[in-house]
Amino acid sequence: MSLTSLKDGLRTGINGLDYEHRELVGMMEALCDSFDDAGPSSEVSDLFGALYAEASAHFALEESLMREKKYASYEAHKADHERLLERIRQMMEAYEDGMCEDCGTSLRRWLEAWFAGHVAKADAGLRSLAE
Repeated sequence: MSLTSLKDGLRTGINGLDYEHRELVGMMEALCDSFDDAGPSSEVSDLFGALYAEASAHFALEESLMREKKYASYEAHKADHERLLERIRQMMEAYEDGMCEDCGTSLRRWLEAWFAGHVAKADAGLRSLAE
């Protein structure tokens, strides 16, 4: 499963969340592509920062909705969000320290795996909140 193919599988039926999911995947693709294209380090750093900020804001919105609707799997879903944010932060720091060899490939693989699991297990349950 690629990041691009994930865009269609992120539909929850909640328009705002669905839009933000597509935007986040687009940001992830841009970041991974910037590694592939050997973009300037400032561009990569800016994309890491933007992704972290946008993902944090999106997760806050999603978690607020889950709390409001008393979503049963809230804690596990939130923990999954925290794992993604921590991984992005770790890779961002490693990149800034010059310690991230093959960052683009490893980041892309990790994001694809995380999203494949998150969509199948966690976000599938959000569809019930749209009703």
